[in-house]
Amino acid sequence: MGVPKFYRWISERYPCLSQVLKEHQIPEFDNLYLDMNGIIHQCSHPNDDDVHFRISEDKIFADIFHYLEVLFRIIKPRKVFFMAVDGVAPRAKMNQQRGRRFRSAKEAEEKIKKALEKGETLPTEARFDSNCITPGTEFMARLHEHLKYFVNMKISTDKSWQGVTVYLSGHETPGEGEHKIMEFIRSEKAKPHHDPNTRHCLYGLDADLIMLGLTSHEAHFALLREEVRFGGKKSQRACAPEETTFHLLHLSLMREYIDYEFSPVKDKISFEYDIERIIDDWILMGFLVGNDFIPHLPHLHINHDALPLLYRTYMAILPELGGYINENGHLNLKRFEKYLTRLSDFDREHFSEVFVDLKWFESKVGNKYLNEAAGIAAEEARKNKQKKQKAQENSICLAALEKNEGEATPKTVLEDEPEDDDLFETEFRQYKRTYYMTKMGVEVVSDDFLADQAECYVQAIQWILHYYYHGVQSWSWYYPYHYAPYLSDIRNISELKIKFELGKPFMPFEQLLAVLPAASKDLLPKCYQHLMISQDSPIIEYYPLDFKTDLNGKQQEWEAVVLIPFIDEKRLLQAMESCNKCLKEEEKRRNTHSACLMYWYDKDAEFQYLSPWPEKFPAVERCHTRLYLEEPHGTQKLYMGNAVPPTKVAYVGDKEQSIWLKEVQGISEQYQRRKGIIIHETSIVVYAQLLTGNRYQLNQNGEVYLEKQWSKQVLPFVYQTVVKDIKAFDSRFSNIKTLDDLFPPGSTAFMLGSPYYGCMGEVQDSRDVITEGRIRVVFNIPCEPQLDPLIQNQHKYSVKYNPAYILASRLGVSGYLVSRFTGSIFIGRGSKKNPHGDHKANVGLNLKFNKKNEEVPGYTKKVGNEWMYSSAVEQLLAEYLERVPELFNYIAKNSQEDIFYEDDIWPGEDENGAEKVQEIVAWLKAHPVSALSRSSCDLQILDAAIVEKIEEEIEKCKVCSLTSL
Repeated sequence: MGVPKFYRWISERYPCLSQVLKEHQIPEFDNLYLDMNGIIHQCSHPNDDDVHFRISEDKIFADIFHYLEVLFRIIKPRKVFFMAVDGVAPRAKMNQQRGRRFRSAKEAEEKIKKALEKGETLPTEARFDSNCITPGTEFMARLHEHLKYFVNMKISTDKSWQGVTVYLSGHETPGEGEHKIMEFIRSEKAKPHHDPNTRHCLYGLDADLIMLGLTSHEAHFALLREEVRFGGKKSQRACAPEETTFHLLHLSLMREYIDYEFSPVKDKISFEYDIERIIDDWILMGFLVGNDFIPHLPHLHINHDALPLLYRTYMAILPELGGYINENGHLNLKRFEKYLTRLSDFDREHFSEVFVDLKWFESKVGNKYLNEAAGIAAEEARKNKQKKQKAQENSICLAALEKNEGEATPKTVLEDEPEDDDLFETEFRQYKRTYYMTKMGVEVVSDDFLADQAECYVQAIQWILHYYYHGVQSWSWYYPYHYAPYLSDIRNISELKIKFELGKPFMPFEQLLAVLPAASKDLLPKCYQHLMISQDSPIIEYYPLDFKTDLNGKQQEWEAVVLIPFIDEKRLLQAMESCNKCLKEEEKRRNTHSACLMYWYDKDAEFQYLSPWPEKFPAVERCHTRLYLEEPHGTQKLYMGNAVPPTKVAYVGDKEQSIWLKEVQGISEQYQRRKGIIIHETSIVVYAQLLTGNRYQLNQNGEVYLEKQWSKQVLPFVYQTVVKDIKAFDSRFSNIKTLDDLFPPGSTAFMLGSPYYGCMGEVQDSRDVITEGRIRVVFNIPCEPQLDPLIQNQHKYSVKYNPAYILASRLGVSGYLVSRFTGSIFIGRGSKKNPHGDHKANVGLNLKFNKKNEEVPGYTKKVGNEWMYSSAVEQLLAEYLERVPELFNYIAKNSQEDIFYEDDIWPGEDENGAEKVQEIVAWLKAHPVSALSRSSCDLQILDAAIVEKIEEEIEKCKVCSLTSL
């Protein structure tokens, strides 16, 4: 689940939360959990804006495997590695999934259309449809098989995986990935021997993982995610994990920030201040700005300071509540209503700003009621009030005459309220009424309608709370509106009886039909596809080809509400029923649910695990999966005792004082601007070297000990920011006392000295030499390729490039034509005097790109400001010239034109210019030159012939010799 812009707000509000991950500063974790869908999307379609991008399925799988290996290597979990792929989601989530998939299909279609209008030639291969990353598709079934293969392969071949229990919760297991992870954590906590000090690390891209992690109330919980840069042009994340900067977000620090945020209420409440309950209410408040299950409340946007408003209101009302609102995932409705009532003042405050603008505009245009409907409502309200006052006045006068004709009527009864207040309330009611009529399409905004809106919204909040704290409360429930009600209309909720029916999750094909647009129909079995495109389909209205979106106060198009109809579950299942019997056996197997898979290492088990794709991935010849081996706990202290280190006091001169003051000022500004911390007056500066890691050393008695390694750079730290008495431990080092412990036989070692630096080897039985402080290792020494002769003779294999005038003289054309045809040439429909539409075809060879500063290796090369061309370009131009000489002649005579037209190039009545252009475009698209890759002109790229020679040399060195050291 996502909460748009929440992560950015949190990062700016609490700047110390995120820590850049550095290899030697990674804390130890017991369990690593991966929300896999972010990895799958990143490895399959990293840049949706590039309509030319194509990727093979085996490359996707290989990239996913590599990403998993890197994350595992970074965190090094000790006990559990849990991979969770999104399965069938609750019905409440499907509305958001449906809108997102419809929008992505429409955006892809529009991008392709724009590219074709520009004359761009697109690859002939089908683009990757990201909508296939949905449970039940053939792609997800193949991915699941490959993930199982990957786990078996890593456990069997990688020793770092053999002490860890690996869980794979695939697309066949119902539930969102992150919520399946939280369900696992809750189940582990419920076990009698659960360790409360378990250290969790959760990888994922959704901002709401902060809330999910906090619901666990675990003391040691961190989030891992890629770096996100805010501001400026949107940039794509690096696909290769090695090029990615990762951040750790420590939820223990988040808990302290929340405690500090709400600390002003400690002395104001009559009940016990409990940070755990404060955190629960903080999570609840985060739902009010909208998420994947419910829309945001009107005008309540994160980037318009909605969260500070929610927090201020909470701190103001909490002393009056007598307790907390969120009681472990269950709403206390009476307290929640009081909170919303206080918060509803925001509705009036927001409208008052609008109202002031209306009054000012009214004074300018002289119209008392700018809103006609509001004017009618106001007049009706005024007439009703006058009738009541008249009747009241008459009754009072009659009573006065009966009692005493001389007594005056009480003045206060007959006084009118200020006219502006009446007008404001009338306008405010009509303002909200207009919102419901235009947004929700209702004709009458009755009290029953508003009561239903309030009940639906409160029910939604309760469903989400239960989902976060305890799991799915109802698979079939969903919020039935695209918009939320006004805060001031959510009232009379304290006595509501909220009930849910658990139901059961959709089957995979049912979800596919519920969330996919017609453009992605091929992802479904053929027997269902007609339901999305046939006009006779009983559910055809659920698959509109065109639809509207509504920003609804948001700024980015991706935040807009997608206005498509909600799926009626009963009608959907009835429509599918007659098609189910046509499913093939393989499709029936895909349309099932299954449990989470658990793997562990067993050295005694040995069997062959076949590859799901033998041509791309080899089989695991000796597979060992079954038994889990756990490492014992240990403790290592970094700091011990309270002794003060030796000090020396010396006289400080003016120069030293100046340097010291500058350093203190720099540190103070760094803390305040970058971390939001005011460190106050500084009287002590500590100069220290950071710990960079540990290194094993051997003493004279043959014992192994850890020696700390320090950075060579000495850095200043102000004393009040130094945290003392830190105790940290790493169980990996706790039981290593001798060389035998450090290098047990069969373990892997790497050579860090000469002459075989970096070679991997296996430790042998070293009992005969270990007393001398030595061990025996057999290293695999690869044969190094001999590239010196190739370097000396590379000119023989390099592509020769010539300037344009040489190619022109050989072809018998001008240098201008060589330059023009190797770039872009646009031909429009009709003639210059009478053009037919805006469509233009690009008939250039597209071998150079001046604006993008790109070239095509092997064909073009930019040297300084001059373009050079290879003999391959000469052959291509000669073939082009032979095909359409009239095009070359026309462009040579009209060199001053930027765009050319069909009827001008082929003017005769018997000539068909459009057909000629189509023939040229088809020839270019079928020619291998259309599939050539391009690169930046600033790069130095080896020619293909040289690369082939290098590969030949490497193949000769594939056979490695064994050398014993």
